[in-house]
Amino acid sequence: MERRSSVRFSPSEIARMEKLSAEKKEQVLDDKFCQKLAEEFNRSAARAGSKALQATQVQGWFLTKFPVSATKPTCVPTASQEKASASEVNVSDSEKKSAASASEEKLFPLDTSISNNEDEVSPVFPSETIDKIPELEELEFEAKSAKDSAWYDIAMFLAHRRNKAGEVEVRVRFEGFGAGEDEWVNVKKCIRQRSIPVEPSQCKSIVEGDLVLCFREGNDEALHFDAHVLEVQRKQHDIRGCRCVFLVKYDHDQSQERVSLKRLCRRPKYF
Repeated sequence: MERRSSVRFSPSEIARMEKLSAEKKEQVLDDKFCQKLAEEFNRSAARAGSKALQATQVQGWFLTKFPVSATKPTCVPTASQEKASASEVNVSDSEKKSAASASEEKLFPLDTSISNNEDEVSPVFPSETIDKIPELEELEFEAKSAKDSAWYDIAMFLAHRRNKAGEVEVRVRFEGFGAGEDEWVNVKKCIRQRSIPVEPSQCKSIVEGDLVLCFREGNDEALHFDAHVLEVQRKQHDIRGCRCVFLVKYDHDQSQERVSLKRLCRRPKYF
């Protein structure tokens, strides 16, 4: 299945959208609103020379804050409706529990047998660093797709299971994509904390040998791939920001390319 281009917003753009989400609520999902905001971002100096943002990409980000399921109630009955229905047919408690269990199996038929034992989920965050990372509820994640080896932001985790090798897998929905693009991915190998866009003032933090997430734009794709920095050419910054040039080598196909800082995201580091 063809995968649409992914997009990374800068910290300042994310801060702007967070503020609008708090002020405007569901109004931010309006097509015209998203179009105006995309145009605002495209006019900024930080976006100079980059591919223009689309309104659908901005709207996709807002949909993670206000998913359709939150604004348009589903047909799943509420607790009060279930209680009223049970009173009408005069069913026993045991029968109600059986009915609830059957309903749950229809909604969540996937294997969710993994316990909450910390040792079972520790591969995501090694124990030696668990006290150095932010609170879990503050973390955002990205996943590597088996379809194209690119990394995509995760909108939500849907279910989890163990594969035949005993490894933990999770089913994820990628930010900005629908259910048709959901994938099962290996937790240890293909899930990690979201990479961070680099501001021009932080360019010195990128050095030779670093693992980075690099935006590669071609005729048929515009995706984020893992790459290692081979060489850095430091240049004078000007009104446009950082003008340094980074030679990177993509991990998935070993190709090399010289890129600007705006195409790089760094990996989180904790000290």
